[in-house]
Amino acid sequence: MALRSPAPPLLPAVAFGLAVFLLPVSGQAPDSREGEAAAAAARPLAGLFGGSETDQFRRAVAKISKLEVYEGLPDPKTEAALFAKESVRADVIQQGEFSFYKVPLPMSQAELADLRAVFTSENPFSPGGGDDPCGRFHPDYLLVWKSEAGTYSAQIGLGCQEIEAAGPTFRFHRYIPPVIYARLNRLLGKYSVNRPQADSP
Repeated sequence: MALRSPAPPLLPAVAFGLAVFLLPVSGQAPDSREGEAAAAAARPLAGLFGGSETDQFRRAVAKISKLEVYEGLPDPKTEAALFAKESVRADVIQQGEFSFYKVPLPMSQAELADLRAVFTSENPFSPGGGDDPCGRFHPDYLLVWKSEAGTYSAQIGLGCQEIEAAGPTFRFHRYIPPVIYARLNRLLGKYSVNRPQADSP
């Protein structure tokens, strides 16, 4: 009886297949995620347990239709006299530790939609915040969303590029990545309706 020839080794075929699998896809863009978005990508199981606090905030904001934006008072650290003068006005409200002018900013519906998109289509947070050369956090603007579940807020400090967000079950403080900061500054930075300038009489 004639002997069969041994089957050819599989190693070259397996190696070739593995090499093809590992080759980068042509035209694939590099991963540009940063900050909290990159951290979340490195924790793929986080979504199974409700996600991070920032993920919870984004999901909550996506479900809320009404958004109001308030202007903060002058910085008590750099404009102490002006802050003291403004803080006794009758049209000032408190949100946590900070003061804001009571009447919401007159932003258009298009501007409010753009602002909401910053917090729903991308993750506008980087790790850290609150303890840096800028010193104590001071918000320039307050964003408030309300729903049946409760109130969600985002206090934004454009000067030090920081954000403090809160909801019924979470609170966190983060830096704002440069790309997101540029969008927020474009939308909010032009609004100084109530806050007087330091050289005002």
